[in-house]
Amino acid sequence: MAQEQPETALDATDNIIDSRYKSVDCLNLGLWLGFGLMANGAEAIRVEDSVTRILNAYDLQDAEVFSVSNYLHVSARSRSGKPISFGKRMQGSSSNNLDKVDRLNDLARHITSETPDPVLTLEEVKKIINSPGYPFKIHAFSVALAAFAFSMLLGSSLLPALWAALASVVMINILRPIRKHYANPIFINLIGSVLITILLWPVNFTIYSSESLLMMTASFMYFFPGIALINSIRDLMAGDYSAGLAKMVEVLLLAISVAVGSGATLAMLNRAWPLA
Repeated sequence: MAQEQPETALDATDNIIDSRYKSVDCLNLGLWLGFGLMANGAEAIRVEDSVTRILNAYDLQDAEVFSVSNYLHVSARSRSGKPISFGKRMQGSSSNNLDKVDRLNDLARHITSETPDPVLTLEEVKKIINSPGYPFKIHAFSVALAAFAFSMLLGSSLLPALWAALASVVMINILRPIRKHYANPIFINLIGSVLITILLWPVNFTIYSSESLLMMTASFMYFFPGIALINSIRDLMAGDYSAGLAKMVEVLLLAISVAVGSGATLAMLNRAWPLA
């Protein structure tokens, strides 16, 4: 919500100073571009740096930007000296669409060098944010390919690697409707690890039983929060401890959810169908 002093007759000079672009529009542009970066997997230090550069490019004074894993706050003084601020909270967790991050980064560089009309540029920012992600078929194929490739990398033979790929495709299709109603990543990882464990359990009763753990490990790589881990380390190295530690806690919870889901499922399956 913007926090701006009400207009009075004494603000006539403010309107003259702000006649090129309204400071509120410039701040709103920085907020939305930073939110787009944050929502698509950018680290906090990148969000803060990009937004700060945009606000400085539009000659907003005392620009301050604060970003954590799911909240962004920007504040500044207009060219006339009036304090203004915006805050935006992200519902749920961020996705990892690096294509959108790249496009928003490119737009941020254009903004800082050209300072275009913030109202028109904001429409372009929202267009990038709201653009559709990768088609589900490509997503499912990528998940299967990751399971297959990691299985082979870990030393699995061809047939178990294909089995892991097929199990991953089944898993991602089951998770698809669940994501629409409940997108909490910890819950998704928990359910996904349970499904993978169940789908790969029959391999223990085949001649490939010795490779079952390799297949499970390869299939679990889809749930590994690699980008979040890298972002956390980068924020910590940059001295942004609040954002870095918040992201590190998220990484640990995601990893624990996979361990709990697979471990509990294995214990129940072993009790129901004990291995020889």
